[in-house]
Amino acid sequence: MKNDNKEIKKVSKSTIALLIILIISAAVVLLTYRVLMNYPFFNIVMWVYMAIEAVFVLTYVIYNRGFSRKGVTRDMLPDDWSDEKKEEFIEDGKRRLHASRWMLVVILAFMFTFAVDILELFVFPTVLGWFSA
Repeated sequence: MKNDNKEIKKVSKSTIALLIILIISAAVVLLTYRVLMNYPFFNIVMWVYMAIEAVFVLTYVIYNRGFSRKGVTRDMLPDDWSDEKKEEFIEDGKRRLHASRWMLVVILAFMFTFAVDILELFVFPTVLGWFSA
């Protein structure tokens, strides 16, 4: 049975391009991490990756002003503001979120690398230990 109340949104070409860039960058970041971990300075690599991740996450949150403008409607803003100021405030939040989308690619690529590392170091050995004698 069809549900006529739901709208199907089309995914924009820029979103698809961003997804492809995310997949490629995650693979490159993970591969670089794996290669660098084989060298004597491997202790530093993880800390450098963590620092890069922390800088990008903090920059993303600060640039987007703590997401304080996300989901804000005209009714939520002070009554003494003009309509132009309210519209500018809302549009600035949308513009900032859109302009900072590229930072999410970096953040998610590094998070993927850390997730794979955690799985490999902790989860897989534990699960495999359950099935070995």
